[in-house]
Parts: sequence; C-alpha cells; structure tokens
Amino acid sequence: MKTYLFIALVSLVGFLRQEEPLSKVANIELPQKSQRISQKDITDFKSKRFKSDNPMAKLSHVYRVDGVIFGFKDYTSAKDDYTALEDKKNEWLGVMNEVGLKSNVTRADIIKVNNTRYLICTSLKDGEYYSVFTSDKKGRKGISGSLQYVESDKVKADNILNEILKRLSFKAPSLSRDN
Repeated sequence: MKTYLFIALVSLVGFLRQEEPLSKVANIELPQKSQRISQKDITDFKSKRFKSDNPMAKLSHVYRVDGVIFGFKDYTSAKDDYTALEDKKNEWLGVMNEVGLKSNVTRADIIKVNNTRYLICTSLKDGEYYSVFTSDKKGRKGISGSLQYVESDKVKADNILNEILKRLSFKAPSLSRDN
C-alpha cells in the first residue's frame, strides 16, 4: 500500500512540474547553449549590449546564445485574413521606405525550409541588426520571432536563425476548426 502511495505521489509531482510547451503550433528544438532569459534580464542585457530598443519583451519566449538574443511566439490570424507572405514583405518594405529607413534594409526574403515558407526581414542601424521571421500560416496559425545582435555576431546570428527554422516542425492542425 505504501509503495502505491509513493508511486502515485511521485507521478503527481512529475505531472505538476511539467513545463508548458514552447509553442502550441510547432515543435521547437532550441539551439545548443540557449538560455531562457526573463523580462528583467532582457532589459539588463540589452542596456549593456545594444543601443536601440526593440519589442523583444513582447515575445512569449526569449533566449540568449552568447551575444545574440532571439524570441518567438505563436500567432493566430483572423478568419478573413488572406495576407500572403509576399504582401507582408511589400508592406514592410513600404513602411521602411515611408519612414526613411529603406537604406537600413539588409534582407527581405521569402525562403522555404522543411516545406514551410518564412518571410525574413532584417535591418541594420548603428551597427545593430534586428531580424524578424514569420511563417506561412498552417490553417490560421503560425509562428513568428525576432533576433537582435551586433554586427560582429552576424554570422553567428544567421546560423542560429537557420538552426531554429530547420528544427521547427508544425503540429497537425486541430479538428476543432479553429485553425
């Protein structure tokens, strides 16, 4: 009887300690040496490493690999949103042009990794890069994220982004018709 109670207690503790998955939309295998950082750590790290501010704190999951910070979040589009990645790319380039930052754009590409298309937009300002990626929707759901890094970490950051996208696989759509 005590053995059964002990096993039940251990199982319950294990169940309660399970972490929430990184994404409800995709399975994500993080790059080696990824360290999750808190909102306070984001602010502290950014104030020491970067001059510019960005909306990294708005992402659900933020990590650091050496001098590169990256984060991602799930997104759900409206039922009547038929915006293609090409339209998002053109919209971003238009906004960058309107605000006089078109010369800062270093990348605006749509690539395909593991049968999923991604829009990758990167800008450079004052020696700092800010990259954003957005997946094509699977149903109504997708994943987006960003990276921030200094010029000297560009090769490392490109490798991190490629690794994230290669290791990301979308989960099967639900049968509840919400996607």
